[in-house]
Amino acid sequence: MCRFLTYSGPATVMSPLIFQAANSLVSQSKYAQKRSVPTNADGFGLGWYPQHEDPMPATFVNVDPAWSNRNLAMIASKVQTSQYFAHVRDASLGMPVSQANCHPFQHMHYLWMHNGCLEQFDCFRRTLLTGLSDRAFNLIKGNTDSEYAFALFMDKLEFNPAATLADLEAAMFATIDTIMQVRKQCGAESNALLNFALTDGKHTLVTRFATSASGQPASLFYGEGQLVAQPNGISLQETDDANLRCVIVSSEPLTPDSQQWHKIARNHVITVGPNHTVKLKPMPLAYQTE
Repeated sequence: MCRFLTYSGPATVMSPLIFQAANSLVSQSKYAQKRSVPTNADGFGLGWYPQHEDPMPATFVNVDPAWSNRNLAMIASKVQTSQYFAHVRDASLGMPVSQANCHPFQHMHYLWMHNGCLEQFDCFRRTLLTGLSDRAFNLIKGNTDSEYAFALFMDKLEFNPAATLADLEAAMFATIDTIMQVRKQCGAESNALLNFALTDGKHTLVTRFATSASGQPASLFYGEGQLVAQPNGISLQETDDANLRCVIVSSEPLTPDSQQWHKIARNHVITVGPNHTVKLKPMPLAYQTE
């Protein structure tokens, strides 16, 4: 599994969450606190939306451990953005470590990340691939289950360039439904962890989902407020000023103050709107168990 975070809020450089927070994403690449294997050293990635009039996000990925890449530190400390994704990777057993397999994945103005694993992927990969359109098939450049899921999502979205939040939610739920159907068809009965993150630059959706009724999904939290620099890191402070407010969704709390962070319930989806409003809701009952 991996660790990731999403940011929606006032324009800022990315380094406070990636490097400076007490439990920053780079810290999690070495010492993740919410998983049994603490190291996520099989590459990293950033995806962000520029401040000038360009709806297409930029991405920067590399196979280095996040803590050792000079360019990551430079970009994170200099580039300002109001919407970004960041990810550190722990490759599944047998998966190559390559730039093509690093998150976030991008197509059109959409960014996609995954924390988890489509268990027994080898037994249903071909079936999943066969069901893709030619356009979705041609999106896939690597061989991770995460990128296959993104291609499937784009098919469910019908590559809509003007999708609404309702469209994005429907495509996300249909993606998970199809994954579960294909897994069942191919006899994959183990617990699959589907923490998917998707943004169009305005809306962000993140799921916390486990296919097994008895299995636990990967950890997921959110925090909201004004991002404030502290001598030993950063904090999120309450504010009524919408212009100062941000929303962060992350695999782990980034600061030690537990009151700043809210655990997202299993099999729920969190959405963050353009005005940084947060909505949480259970995913449809049809998707609760395989």
